[in-house]
Amino acid sequence: MSKDSLNTLRRTIEDLDVALLKVLNERASVSVQIGKLKDQNSLSIYDRRREEAIYGYLVRHNEGPMKTSDINRIFSEIISVSRELQSTMSRDDYEPPVKSRADSNTNALSGETSVYGILGNPVAHSMSPLMHNAAFTLLGIDAIYLPFEVEDLQGAVAGMKALRIKGASVTHPFKTQIIGLIDEIDDTAEKIGAVNTLVFGKERIRGTNTDWVGAVRCLETLLPIEGHRFVVLGAGGAARAVVFGIISKGGKAIVVNRSVEEGRALAEEFNCVFVPLSEIESARGDCLVNTTPVGMYPKENEMPVPRQVLGTYKAVADVIYNPLKTMLLREAEAAGCMVASGFEMFVYQGTEQFTIWTGRQAPVELMRKLVVEALAQHKAKSS
Repeated sequence: MSKDSLNTLRRTIEDLDVALLKVLNERASVSVQIGKLKDQNSLSIYDRRREEAIYGYLVRHNEGPMKTSDINRIFSEIISVSRELQSTMSRDDYEPPVKSRADSNTNALSGETSVYGILGNPVAHSMSPLMHNAAFTLLGIDAIYLPFEVEDLQGAVAGMKALRIKGASVTHPFKTQIIGLIDEIDDTAEKIGAVNTLVFGKERIRGTNTDWVGAVRCLETLLPIEGHRFVVLGAGGAARAVVFGIISKGGKAIVVNRSVEEGRALAEEFNCVFVPLSEIESARGDCLVNTTPVGMYPKENEMPVPRQVLGTYKAVADVIYNPLKTMLLREAEAAGCMVASGFEMFVYQGTEQFTIWTGRQAPVELMRKLVVEALAQHKAKSS
C-alpha cells in the first residue's frame, strides 16, 4: 500500500469521524428532550427494558464487520452518557452532575462528596458498602456508601432528606414499611408492594425495586422459570419481589409463611396458592426459595424448614448471601438438589441500583469479585 493510499484512507476515516460526531450530538439532543419529557411525567431516567430493546434492534441491524459484543460495548457507553445528560439537563432545577474524583485535586472526602447508604436492622453483615464504594472508586465518582442501622425508620428518612443524601438501599425489615414514608413509587415497586431502592430529589423521595431482577437471574441459573412451580418461604419485601419475578417470567408461585394472615394476604394479592409453614410438607413444587432471614449470619446453624422436605425438590435457592452457603443449601445439596445462594441476586440488584443512582454502567465483575473475596475471608476467619 502506497503512502498516498494510506493518507486517503485516513482522510476518509476523519470525514467519517466528523459525521459520526455530528450524529452522536444529534442523538444526545434528542436524548435530552426525552429526559425533559420523563421529568415532566415523573418517569425514571433509567429504563432497563428500553435499554434492552435498544441492544435488541442494534443486533438485528448489525451487518458487520463489528461483532455484537463490540456493538454492545460501544453503545453501552453511548447510553451511559445519554443517561448522564438526561439526569443533569432535563430538569429546570438543574443540578451539577456527581463530581468525578478524576476532576478533583484530591481523593479525600469533602463537602461535595455525594452520600448513599443502606437502611436496615441489622446491617453490620451487609456487603453493599464494599461493593458500591469499590464501584465509585473505579469509575472516579466522588461518592461514599455507608451502612445505617435504623431503629426509628421515620426519623431516619427525615434525617437523610435533611442531609441531602442522594440515594439509599432498603433492606430487612423495612422494604414494605418504607412505602408510607416516601413521596412516590414507580410501577414496578407498586406491583411488588415493596421498595429496596430510594432516590432522593430536591423535594421528593422516589422508591423503586431491583430485587426482582436479581431474583430472576438467580433462579434462572437453576432451571427455566416458565412452566415450573416455586415454593416461596416468607411474606416480606424479598418474598414479594421473588413472587413478582416468578409470575412475570411465566412461573407459578406457592407462598408458605409462618404467619397465616400475612402469607395469605400475599398469596391473594398475586393470585397464588398459600400453605401455612406448619403444613410445608403438603406444598409441591420444583424449586424451594427461602426469602426469610433464617440462616443468615450470625445465626448460621438455623434452617427455615425441616430437612426431610428438601428431597422433594429439584432445586433450592436462598436469598441469603452471608454465609454464601447456608445450612439450608448444604442440606439441600446433600439431598441431591441443585442449589443457588442469594449471591447473584444480591449482586444484580446492587448493580441495578448503582446505575439508577449514577446513570453509569456498573462494573459488575468487580462488584461480584469483591463480594466473593470478602465472603471467603469471613468464612476463613470464622472457621
